[in-house]
This record gives sequence, C-alpha cells and structure tokens, in this order.
Amino acid sequence: MNWYEQLPPLCPPTDAVPCEGTYYRIAKGNPANDSDFFSQRRLQPDKTFTGLGADECIARAISLFSDVNDATLRLKLPKFRHANIAEVTLTPKDGVMKKTFSASHYSWWRTTSFEVSQAKVIGI
Repeated sequence: MNWYEQLPPLCPPTDAVPCEGTYYRIAKGNPANDSDFFSQRRLQPDKTFTGLGADECIARAISLFSDVNDATLRLKLPKFRHANIAEVTLTPKDGVMKKTFSASHYSWWRTTSFEVSQAKVIGI
C-alpha cells in the first residue's frame, strides 16, 4: 500500500484490518478538506505523545469513531468548539485500521487512495 504519511517500522501493526464501513471524524473544515485527515504527528511534528497506548505508530494514525455520538461528545472540548463531524465510508483501498482507546475509537492508517471529497459534513 502507498501510505499517505511516512510510517515508522512495524507500522501499521500486524493486527490492523482493512478498512470497511462508515466512520466519523472531527473536522474543522466545511466542507472537510485534506488537512482534516492529517495525523497528530503531521499536525504537531515536535510534540511528545504520552499516555497508555500512545506510540509513534498511533501518533501517525488518524482518529475515527464508529459511533457518531462518541464523535459528537468531543465537540464539547474547547479545542473542538467550532469543529464539525465528517462522515466517511471507507473501503480496503483507503488503508487499515485498529480499534484503540475508547469504545468506538479507531486508529486509521490512510493510503494515498483515500478521496477527501467523499467526506460529508453532517448536521448534529
């Protein structure tokens, strides 16, 4: 696969599975744009990520939620106060993902095949 971002060795993890289904992403743009689908590492190249399960591979993944309500709850956080929810339907060509952290949170390693134009900002 051609990854959208440079990934460290052994990334994505071997237990990541091909993308399939509809997911939700917090997006600043309306419509969503390419920068709404950058990893935390790309957004904050000098930051040290800490916490349970946080490693360089996870830092280069994109957070998605399988439950729109979980994504919507994040909009109450100050850093997401003026953000939106983008809905994306992913297929295996879009990359691989792994369930991480909270109940409906997934880490997604994006390929160059993902088309940002298919992301739809939804009303909440």
